[in-house]
Amino acid sequence: MLNPQLSSMVITPEGITKITALLNELYSEANARSILLVEKSGQHLAMVGEESPHVMALSALVVGAFSSTREIARLLGEPEFKTMFQQGNRLNIFISLLDSQDLITVIFDERTTLGMIKLKTQQMTKRISEEIKNMAQSQVGQGGPWR
Repeated sequence: MLNPQLSSMVITPEGITKITALLNELYSEANARSILLVEKSGQHLAMVGEESPHVMALSALVVGAFSSTREIARLLGEPEFKTMFQQGNRLNIFISLLDSQDLITVIFDERTTLGMIKLKTQQMTKRISEEIKNMAQSQVGQGGPWR
């Protein structure tokens, strides 16, 4: 899972349990195939739904793709884009930026709609961002690292 030498984020067991529960809630409500929470360094923090043998590569590529989207936003005079959508023949991917600069990646198919994915992901990003913020604040209070 998370390699502490490559990350500035401190994940507590309680925090990851709460985040995984929130991802499972999103997975169920949105009827997604998989949901991946990716740390801004490209490491995956949590995954629910269908497992993938390529989770590490997918995580790194998601961060890279979103980084290029940030540059496109800058060129267009936008501060940043908060979401990204890619559509395939069988699978689609929706990526949403959290306040912590981490990414929720939702993989879905024809069993649901982009509108449902957007709505449910937007609602959940606030809750997951709050949990990440709580973990960071608890680490500061204990003398641990801050992002």
